[in-house]
Amino acid sequence: MSWIDEQLMKHIFVYSKDPFDPVIVNNIPNGWKLIGKGNFAAVFTHPSLDGKVVKVYAENREGITEEIMVYKKLGEHNAYSRLYEYGERYLVLKKLEGITLYQAFSTGTFIQKTVIEDVDKAIHFAKSKGLNPTDIHGKNITMKDGKGYIVDVSDFLKTYSCPKWKHFKRGYYLIYLPLFKNIRIPFPHWLLERIRKSYQFYLLVTGFRRKQELYSNKNRSNLS
Repeated sequence: MSWIDEQLMKHIFVYSKDPFDPVIVNNIPNGWKLIGKGNFAAVFTHPSLDGKVVKVYAENREGITEEIMVYKKLGEHNAYSRLYEYGERYLVLKKLEGITLYQAFSTGTFIQKTVIEDVDKAIHFAKSKGLNPTDIHGKNITMKDGKGYIVDVSDFLKTYSCPKWKHFKRGYYLIYLPLFKNIRIPFPHWLLERIRKSYQFYLLVTGFRRKQELYSNKNRSNLS
């Protein structure tokens, strides 16, 4: 996979300005397409990568070593991606088709209950492998044909208890499912971002976001 280093990694710029906002991406080479951004990495496709994607970590963020370990522990499971190859700052992964739950909200696409149930089963499977599924939320889950997939496992080695999926499920069953089971209303981007930022503020007030920051700083110190 050295051609990825030559064609992508030598040119691409991926930088994390804020650990709680999507990364900044510049200088995408011809032929490569950006299909997703997280807080620590961006995901790209290329016509020669049939059924695969390349996840590139921001140059100022750690975590790739831990994510490699997680995929090796998970092995193969239909609700997770699969690791094929990796470099110093990138992973070559199985492409998971579909749209994120965040995109489903923005387009008014109904999120079936089976998607939620699939994610619950995937979490249970990860726990059976000795992992701690964390940071599971609407941007880290995709759905297609009523099936749910977890696309980001980078935090599964962390030890803190993460409330995000529990809170998402509570909102899904108490608010979303009763209101939107029979109607389709797209949520505007500004509203989704306001909800996302408000939830981040809630986590900050309740102390969870501070725990994340302390864990990240401690982990960074151990790696240096």
